[in-house]
Amino acid sequence: MTDENAAAASQLSRATGADDLATAAEIDAFQRAFLRLLERRSAIYTMGDSTSVPAHTAADILLSVCFVLGIDPGDPEVPERLLHVNLEDEFRRRLAEVERKVALAGELWQAAVATTPPIPSTALRDTLAAIGDFPRAYDFRSMAHEIPVMFDYPLCHPVPETLLGVEYINDYLRRLLTEFDFPSRYPAEACVRVLSRSSPDFVDLLVNLYEPVATNAIGRALLGADPTSLEFAEDERAELVRLLGRASARERERMLREAVQATCDALGIGDAGAREYLSALAAELPPRIEVALSPGELRGVFV
Repeated sequence: MTDENAAAASQLSRATGADDLATAAEIDAFQRAFLRLLERRSAIYTMGDSTSVPAHTAADILLSVCFVLGIDPGDPEVPERLLHVNLEDEFRRRLAEVERKVALAGELWQAAVATTPPIPSTALRDTLAAIGDFPRAYDFRSMAHEIPVMFDYPLCHPVPETLLGVEYINDYLRRLLTEFDFPSRYPAEACVRVLSRSSPDFVDLLVNLYEPVATNAIGRALLGADPTSLEFAEDERAELVRLLGRASARERERMLREAVQATCDALGIGDAGAREYLSALAAELPPRIEVALSPGELRGVFV
């Protein structure tokens, strides 16, 4: 085991003791157990050849162990729950949980592939192909914190950067499934028309398919019009400018919240998570509306 990992274990233990969360004996026991765990994981990584690995590999094994145990490597304080358990047993238990999450990733991916809207997108196609390789490429036993596949399709609401490994992938796929559901409630050609107006080269660019379609639906609901359509007549565009132009910032926020509710009701969206996702999009619209209203034009928001 490298000096770097020994120092890391010592630092974790010292921080715990400094906050009076453990006795000196508990600190010492945790440090020794953590070092033994790191040595064992290093031996498993080298297939039993050695407990000594290059510094960069040792650092990755440390991050992987922290991920599995639920320790934030950037926070020197050890969770108190780890001071009173057999660390090896706890690691094995939590590693089994990670393995179950990997199986879930495969299920979520299959659901995403099955529900992908029939809208062309090179980035989305390549991303789904890449994530399909994740369960096979993911070394959850030794590098659980890593994401061994590359993909770049942008979500409307990105996954928090604090998530790592399979937890990042599963959260990404859950968000993707939420996003897929919305355009699936419209004819594909209607969505393509909106996307083409928003970004003429959307097929080959890193363009999110959910945001322009959902934004147009919210715009229709703002008018009191049917949000099951995505199109605006010219007089409707003018009315939308008048409506939002004379409203205060607080009134616009209220109007957008009500528009989200009307949109979800009209489309039969009952899932609380999907409604919250759309609400989060609506909450991001006021600054864009304010900028677009300056020249008296909202085509940059509602296309």
